[in-house]
Amino acid sequence: MGDTHSDPQIRVVHHDQLDGNTPQTPGLIREVAFDGRNPGAAHLSAFRSTVRPGAATGAHHHGDQETVLYVISGTARYRWGDKLEKVAEAGPGDFVFIPAHVIHQEINASPEFETVWAVVRSGVDPVVVNLPELDEYAEPAAVDYTHL
Repeated sequence: MGDTHSDPQIRVVHHDQLDGNTPQTPGLIREVAFDGRNPGAAHLSAFRSTVRPGAATGAHHHGDQETVLYVISGTARYRWGDKLEKVAEAGPGDFVFIPAHVIHQEINASPEFETVWAVVRSGVDPVVVNLPELDEYAEPAAVDYTHL
């Protein structure tokens, strides 16, 4: 038997093993399954994102990385553009593609239920460029979680 660490391995990360130690965006909780800290991750990262009921993220982008989201639960609203002027919504079973460098905001359209999606990005480094200077254009959260 050889050294199994040099052989490519299938890995499973169970839901209770997700890691929140990654760059965050206000209003959104990222929990990493796979990124550059994991053996074998060379091109992709994957994580779960949760937006609490009525919450909204700040404007941000992910540099050179393309992003694909799969909505697991809830209704997610996405705003994008230089002044976040474009909008689309996605629900359970829908896929969302966010091109590299596209400034965007995620909003939980429900004041009652959290929105959860699985995310895959085209890079292993956790690139998050938060843009608080665009707060004046961002859709405000329906629920304020800053004092909880």
